[in-house]
Amino acid sequence: MDSSTDIRRNHVDALRGEARFLATAGYMLMSACLPLTMFFVAMALSGQGGSPFLPIAAGAPPMMIGYMACHFATRRLARAAVLER
Repeated sequence: MDSSTDIRRNHVDALRGEARFLATAGYMLMSACLPLTMFFVAMALSGQGGSPFLPIAAGAPPMMIGYMACHFATRRLARAAVLER
């Protein structure tokens, strides 16, 4: 094994580690925000003083951050697969 193979292997391992971290963070954000957003939607639809903008203002940003984290995790895994060839 030469040093370029070791460097490439370390880079692939680093990309997979980043992808694992980003996917975990994304899943945690989305799994926490989806029930909260649905609760805010139910409050807004029930007519008990819930603002119709609360689900968008409070639930959408963390859910989008979670989605973007999963998106970038997928891109890192694809890059790792290309480098591994």
